[in-house]
Amino acid sequence: MISALYHRLLRAHPGELGHNIGFQEEARAERLSNFIRIIYVLTWMVFTGLHAHENVHWANITNLGWGAVWFVWAFGVQMWLRRNPYRPHYKFVTTAADIFIVSAMLWTYQFVSPSFAFKTPTFLNYFCCMGLVSLRFNRRLAVFGGLLTLILYLVVVVYIETLYSVPHGTNVDHINTAKINLHYIGFQFAYLSMFGFLTYVAAVNVGRLVELRAGESEIAVQAREHSKMAKGVAHEIKNPLEGIYGAAQLLRDEGKGNSRFIEMILKDALRLNETVQQFLSFSRPPPVKNRAFNLVEMVENFCLEQTDLKPDSPVNFSSGSPVFPVVSDSEAIRQILLNLVQNARRFQIAGKPVRISFEAHGEAAEVRVEDDGAGVSEDKRHRLFEPFFTTSTKGTGLGLAISRKIARELGGELYHEALQPGSRFVLVVKTSAAQEASV
Repeated sequence: MISALYHRLLRAHPGELGHNIGFQEEARAERLSNFIRIIYVLTWMVFTGLHAHENVHWANITNLGWGAVWFVWAFGVQMWLRRNPYRPHYKFVTTAADIFIVSAMLWTYQFVSPSFAFKTPTFLNYFCCMGLVSLRFNRRLAVFGGLLTLILYLVVVVYIETLYSVPHGTNVDHINTAKINLHYIGFQFAYLSMFGFLTYVAAVNVGRLVELRAGESEIAVQAREHSKMAKGVAHEIKNPLEGIYGAAQLLRDEGKGNSRFIEMILKDALRLNETVQQFLSFSRPPPVKNRAFNLVEMVENFCLEQTDLKPDSPVNFSSGSPVFPVVSDSEAIRQILLNLVQNARRFQIAGKPVRISFEAHGEAAEVRVEDDGAGVSEDKRHRLFEPFFTTSTKGTGLGLAISRKIARELGGELYHEALQPGSRFVLVVKTSAAQEASV
């Protein structure tokens, strides 16, 4: 019930949904900070109310009276945010209201005792105000809140000092009498300044994290939208492509038309169909089918099979471990290795084998695929795993993108390392325990 109420209070207003993610996060932070404000004020009023019968008339007005004003204000803000979309200036208004209410509490304490206004722990409510500021992750708000707190506290101190000529004394006098130690006032200003600085630092750091999250979320949303659109286009291409291929086959079988042109149509149709199939695999990979197996044995058998298929381009295997048990999708790993070996063969120097090495590192293992070709130029390395980017005239540019996506879905990774000469692609495979720990 409490959780449902909490999420209901933080629910976004429909008018905010058209804005970017950063704005929506800021609106949510305003609702969250106001919810915390309500809890804080209620808690503070309950504990101050426990000894209300021991306080003088003006002390109760200061504590419970201004506390009630603060609570009504906070509750009213929460109701306003439920019925109205958030606006950026709200955070400045609510912060200013908090600081003015706390300053009013200190100002009202003069009617109890001028010296008591300096000694009361109500001063600590300023820290709550600054804590609420840090939740809004806005550096301008942090500067605004810190300066306003120092200015209003200084105004209250100067006003009471001037009006009542408060007597000053030592630290012992400050504790045992009505005298005020000026060092104590100075400490309070120092604490407020330092807390304001910490609030600014917190707001900057949290703001960076929110900006990063908002940026990643927007990229992810755009990627999903582009993927949906591209899948639709791919399906629209695939259907007529099959018809074109079938018609070309029929013309070839019946001996009609130019045979050379027909073969060109068939060849290009097959190549385009392969590209469409690869893209569909990238946008909608098959479900992972985990099983227990020895990764070293599986990779070694794969290398032997590839060598048998192409004896003129062998694949050599080396490993420092005879056994590495994993629970993963062996067919998916084979698909990654096949793509890496095909790429390596394409660039390998004639007569030299492709090398695959295995090395275990605790709960993770590295499978390295190496060649001695020309390698990838430095200006192109950062684009290797982008869809449709290729350094080969024969490639579609989807193989590495698909392979990395599969590797990450298995809980691992795929990355590139430059060699002198050549290239190395490293596939990281984790055991089932490591995958569960990383989720």
